Amino acid sequence: MATEIEDGVLAGAHESWRSVALTQLLHGLDEAGLSIVDNQKTSLQERRKLAEKTKEFRAVPDSEKVTEFKPLLRAYQNEIDALTKRMKFAETSFLKLFKSLSEAPDPEPFLQSLLEERRVRRADEVQIKDFNTLKGKCEDLEKENAQLQRQIREEEPMAKRLKVLEENMEHEIKQRVEQCERELKEQTDDLIKHLKERESDLQRQLSSTTQQLSQAQSHFDSEEAERSSQSQSDRDLVGKLAELEILQADLDHAHSRMVDMQTQNAKLRATITSLTGTEDAGGDSLIDYQRRIRDLEDESKRLYANLEKADAQIELQKSQSSFSIAAAERDILVRNEELDRLRAELLRCGDYDDIKRDLDIMKSVEFSVSDWGMDDDNTSSVQQLEGNESLEKLLVRRNKSLENNLIEIKNRFGHTQNELQSLQQKITGLEEELRQKSLLAERLEVDLLAIGSNDRKSADNRISINPLDTKDNSIELQSTSIGKGNILEIVTGQRDRFRQRNIELEDELREQGTQISEHQRQLNQVNHDNLRLYEEIKYLRSYTSTIASTSRNLPTTVISLPNKFSSNADTRIDMDTIKYKNMYEDSLNPFNTFHKNETTRKVKSMGLIDRLVYMISSFIAANRRARIIVLFYIALLHLLVLGTLYRNILPNDEAAYEHVTNG
Repeated sequence: MATEIEDGVLAGAHESWRSVALTQLLHGLDEAGLSIVDNQKTSLQERRKLAEKTKEFRAVPDSEKVTEFKPLLRAYQNEIDALTKRMKFAETSFLKLFKSLSEAPDPEPFLQSLLEERRVRRADEVQIKDFNTLKGKCEDLEKENAQLQRQIREEEPMAKRLKVLEENMEHEIKQRVEQCERELKEQTDDLIKHLKERESDLQRQLSSTTQQLSQAQSHFDSEEAERSSQSQSDRDLVGKLAELEILQADLDHAHSRMVDMQTQNAKLRATITSLTGTEDAGGDSLIDYQRRIRDLEDESKRLYANLEKADAQIELQKSQSSFSIAAAERDILVRNEELDRLRAELLRCGDYDDIKRDLDIMKSVEFSVSDWGMDDDNTSSVQQLEGNESLEKLLVRRNKSLENNLIEIKNRFGHTQNELQSLQQKITGLEEELRQKSLLAERLEVDLLAIGSNDRKSADNRISINPLDTKDNSIELQSTSIGKGNILEIVTGQRDRFRQRNIELEDELREQGTQISEHQRQLNQVNHDNLRLYEEIKYLRSYTSTIASTSRNLPTTVISLPNKFSSNADTRIDMDTIKYKNMYEDSLNPFNTFHKNETTRKVKSMGLIDRLVYMISSFIAANRRARIIVLFYIALLHLLVLGTLYRNILPNDEAAYEHVTNG
């Protein structure tokens, strides 16, 4: 979390960076960089010219070296002066940059504070927006509350009036109910009294009828007895019995009709009482009442029949509705169970779209025509096959293709390794030969220097012992100079041949280094491809293991190698598989990523100078050409130092040479 920065510190940092004038500083650094690049190009050209002059100077005979030495020395002095100027220019640019940035503070805390302040401001804006929204809602609620209170105040008198009306209505309803109860009670008492009177009348009639029936029965018994005694009067008895049965039926019919008439009379009395309510309605004629009674009876029978029919229909509808409700409930239960099952299935198959999309992508990308290694002419046929074949068959074909590619790449990798080993052995032999040649050249130069010093000492001794014999000495000097010239020509030619051979060997070595770097790059590419193929094979194996339960007929050779490679290459393939498995697991190691992140963070936390030094050293350590350039630069500096020392020693050699020639 960023800490708060005081205004004074922030103002000081702002003043420091404003004094730095970063735009102008970058513009000046751009110009300085262009100047440095131009100076490097000029220095390279001058060094080449100086090397050519040095080469030409070495090819010049010793007699002409004295005249050719001064221009060469002047060229070396000019180059040293140019190097000094370039060094001063670089130092001045660096010190200027350091002076500009030394007083400026680290901008990272200020930028972090600015980001934190902006984040807080955004949060405040969001809170203010939420506050305004809540404030608007609160105002709306207050308006609604005021409106509701106003409605409540307006509805209070209406509520009071409604309460009064309800009380009055309840009182009136209560009075009417009491009045109806009194009327019903009076009607019920009158009806009960009338029914009791009618019952007594009917009892009297029943008793009289029963008495008549008993008399008839006794008469029948007496006649039966007389018939048993007198068989002549059987027909008369049968006729009397028939008459008796007819009378009994008439009696029963009359009794039932009497009961019906009593009930009808009771109904008519109740109807008359309810219709008229007073005794004034008694003026109607009996015929009208009977007609109305018949109409009412017919209407009541029709209504009763309709009522029974409606009850039957209601019962039928109830039974049907209960059956439908039971069926609907069972259907709802079944549908709920099915819905729960479908929901569970939907939750279980929630990633169906993702899996389908992955399979489509894998079919269209991983198993496309370009990956099968076929020609363009067979594209349409392959697409038709892919459209008709299943994913398992495509996986089998793809797996076989990947295995063939893997074996081919492993073979190429083996050939590349063999070529690399042979090239390394060849380079080792060339380096050893170069070392021997260098030792021979150094030994030859030492021998030549020793021979030259011995000849010079012997010539000096002869000149000092016999100063008067000038003719003989001149002859000896000429002979020695001729011999020395021959030896020097031989040595110079051999040196040039060695130098040419050395240049050729260096070119071959450089070419071999280029080939080695190219083979190394190819090796890295092959390793990367093998890691990718291993990852694909691992994915295919995991996929085939997951679908093994559903596809029992899948061929067992899905991840097996061809038979022609199964005899001698199994052990090597297993070793390579283990190696690439370890490499794949190392690439997935989170500690490597953490180490890289920590290294990046450490580099970012460095100062500007340390970061520049680290970047330059990393660039030199990672780039072969940069290392060679730095090596040549250091060697050139050493040669300059040696040339300076040689220039200081040269006057003594010239004085000795002039002394010898004068002598």
